[in-house]
Amino acid sequence: MKGQYTEVGARILQARKMQGLTRERLAETADISVQFLADIERGAKNMTVTTLRKLATALSLSTDYIVNGTAEITSEEEAAWLELYKALPPEKRAYALDILRVFLQASRA
Repeated sequence: MKGQYTEVGARILQARKMQGLTRERLAETADISVQFLADIERGAKNMTVTTLRKLATALSLSTDYIVNGTAEITSEEEAAWLELYKALPPEKRAYALDILRVFLQASRA
């Protein structure tokens, strides 16, 4: 169980840093203490579903992503991707897919 808390905390920490949020700002937005957020990020403490939802909302992430590291794409996101893809000239579509593949590989590193 401890390993799972560490993974959850690491995802929250990574998202916070990627969004340029301080621990203080995220804690304030999620209505939790800075110390509790620090404990969550270190994997030292677990949180309630309510706190999980508050953090997910504050970070614009799904709770599924925070807990499991995966996220389902919403129909709105899928429609936006498809619209962008269709807007590309046919000869540029393969290039765009290659860029996304490189981005995906880099994000897994």
